Amino acid sequence: MEGIDHPGILKVRDFKESERGPALVFDHDPKAKRLDFLLREHLDLMGVELRLQLVRQLAETLKYAHGKRLCHRALSPQSILVRDPDQAYPNLQIMNWQSAARDASTGGTSLDTRGTEHLEDYVEDLAKVYIAPEALHGGVETGAHHDVFSLGAIAFHLFAGQPPAASPLDLATKLRTDGGLRISDMIDGAMQSLVDLIRLSTHPDVSNRIGSMDEFLDYLGEAETEMRLGTPEDTVDPAVAKPGDRIDGGFTVVRRLGRGASADALLVRADDDPTEEELVLKVALDPANNDRLQAEGAVLLKLHSITRTS
Repeated sequence: MEGIDHPGILKVRDFKESERGPALVFDHDPKAKRLDFLLREHLDLMGVELRLQLVRQLAETLKYAHGKRLCHRALSPQSILVRDPDQAYPNLQIMNWQSAARDASTGGTSLDTRGTEHLEDYVEDLAKVYIAPEALHGGVETGAHHDVFSLGAIAFHLFAGQPPAASPLDLATKLRTDGGLRISDMIDGAMQSLVDLIRLSTHPDVSNRIGSMDEFLDYLGEAETEMRLGTPEDTVDPAVAKPGDRIDGGFTVVRRLGRGASADALLVRADDDPTEEELVLKVALDPANNDRLQAEGAVLLKLHSITRTS
């Protein structure tokens, strides 16, 4: 961890010899909790935007670490600390770097740390389903692809509401059968960009897997864009609309003109009209009055002073 200083990484404050042996000292936050506990307790309350934001936090932190030639190799919800868990957008910090590997070719460190060859001995059993199979069993050189896989598996949990598999053996079977984790099997109508992000980041063949955090962030950006495009417009009931409120049909209320026996009258602007022409919109108080309003509209169309009716 020499030379590592990032708000998304739990910082080592000191090294001490204790009566139980060597010890690293970290800041203690009594309100913080591990991500696996947060997911167990509050995942149902998280919206899509927050879930994507949590994935982005982790991806940007890992991009920094990889820039320092540092790879975690065993990222899981059990190795992520959630600061301010009650806030709308809590802050995440990656911890448990005892599994990490680091290349000394950067100026940030004087040591070359290959990382343990027995990774399974350094992580909890529940965390093993988030670790790239080749990292657990060896065979492929350590690199960003290990953390890409883990982040994709965490993203799967965030959106599926459950871990990616019941065991490492179950995970290997899913990966071999589906060519990566498929969120579409868990969510009806899942965004295609999210499906691609998770499947390609967890592809069992490293050569076909997303290869870097920069590439991962590109895919994540596509998912964020698709999410925004697919978000329904925030509209209100015309019966209670106030100036500035948006209502169905693409209108923004300027002011209320009043309520008659059969309809509300609203002064509005069409959102797609660059001239910002003001229009009077009449909305039936009851669907039974729709025919009456349609008849009034037909009469108004015959008047030369009316340029548009709605």
